[in-house]
Amino acid sequence: MRDKSIDGALLALRKQIIRGDGTGLEHVEALLEARGVPMPRVMPAKRIDAARRGHMSLIVLAALRGGPKAASEVTAYVAPRRPELTQEAVKQRTSQCLTKLKMRGLVVFEGRLWGLAQ
Repeated sequence: MRDKSIDGALLALRKQIIRGDGTGLEHVEALLEARGVPMPRVMPAKRIDAARRGHMSLIVLAALRGGPKAASEVTAYVAPRRPELTQEAVKQRTSQCLTKLKMRGLVVFEGRLWGLAQ
């Protein structure tokens, strides 16, 4: 096995231990220190309710394909497709998504309805 592979496996194990219960961390860090591998800061794991990039945009655009809708109707469309979110989080994220899509020129806000840009 190459040194690079061993170092990578130890760093991955360290990250898993830090994000988990922390048992055995001192042993893994001792091995890394003995090998002279720098130990970068471990970022927290992604939130469980985090969507993959562009997922909300796809859902919102699909909601608007049937014609212009009020924000509450778009939220009602999104809610069952993102069951891990609370109702308040669905409203907030739908609003943020609509605003971002408007800034990109993909949707328009006319009166009280959101629709696809022509």
